[in-house]
Amino acid sequence: MDKLVVGIFGKINSGKSTLVNSLAKENVSIVSDVRGSTSDCVSKMTEIDGIGRVQLIDCAGYDDDGLLAGQRLAGVQKAFDMSDIAIIVCQEFDELDKIWIDKCTEQNKKYILCHNVIGATQVKTQNNELWIDVTCEQGANAIIQMIKQLSGGAEIDILGDLVNACDNVLLCMPQDDGAPNGRLILPQSIVIRAIMDKGGVPIIAKKENFGDMFEKFKNDISLVITDSSIFDYVYNIAGKIVPITSFSVLFAKKNGDINVFVNGANSIDRLSDGDKIMIMEACSHTLSHKDIGSVLIPSLLKKYTGKNLMFEIVRGKDEPKDWSKYKLVVHCGGCTQNRQFMLSRIQKCKIYNLPITNYGILLAKLKGILAKIVY
Repeated sequence: MDKLVVGIFGKINSGKSTLVNSLAKENVSIVSDVRGSTSDCVSKMTEIDGIGRVQLIDCAGYDDDGLLAGQRLAGVQKAFDMSDIAIIVCQEFDELDKIWIDKCTEQNKKYILCHNVIGATQVKTQNNELWIDVTCEQGANAIIQMIKQLSGGAEIDILGDLVNACDNVLLCMPQDDGAPNGRLILPQSIVIRAIMDKGGVPIIAKKENFGDMFEKFKNDISLVITDSSIFDYVYNIAGKIVPITSFSVLFAKKNGDINVFVNGANSIDRLSDGDKIMIMEACSHTLSHKDIGSVLIPSLLKKYTGKNLMFEIVRGKDEPKDWSKYKLVVHCGGCTQNRQFMLSRIQKCKIYNLPITNYGILLAKLKGILAKIVY
């Protein structure tokens, strides 16, 4: 699992921030008796043995009634949508807490109901409910054990049956002006690790030497994985000989719903002049003249459709106020986020009957090879 997201929710001064500090074993959030000390969501990455990276999100109280309550509760809802596990902290369980428990049940979200019993010296548990003092290490350890139990389950294999033990996989990884110095971008490192975990052999090429590398290894290669921005270039060299896919396409399967994304890509054939397209990127970064989301995709979409299309871009956790004004959402691979984050966005598009696709799937469609790639 790349990242487990655990959101901590509850009423104001229920002990949420104290629990986050106990789990992180450092002072991440301000703790005080002042009502509403946590006015916005606070995130902290930590490591839990047996799980790996865990993102803790300390949220404002869901009973906030201050001047900025609307904005704060919108942030709480975003954190809830992207959480793999929700921890509901309460001192005296009431109807409002029950509403949020019911939200978990309705959305099939795993949750822990944590009763914060100040001064408790022992831990009491029953199913996914426990009674602890959130200031105590013993209580935090009990929460961690419950998180471990709930975090188990089938995880989508990013490579599926595309790679087996001893398979050679050729990866085309352009190192252009947009590539970071001294490290690989996250999708590349995740896929390389996945190949290694399967016992496969990753072979790395840049765009400049891809043709030579493919010629050298073509008789021994089981799969080619490329950056989506050069899908057509790589396909023209290798696609008729070896199965080909892209990093973004693989993340469409791992973090989203690839059938929904394919249908979304095919919907571009129905676009008209003046239609608005929303580009959504899960992370923030500086832009270049080669930027895939703000430059390449809009240019190719206009060329493919021959239509005068309008584009808007949102980044990170930002979302539009009015989803209904768009005709298509084009999302990045979402490599910096978890599957729950992507599924929540897909669900919002379904509410508005709004097609959604991702970068890799769309680029394959625009290059005329969508039916020829593998995933």
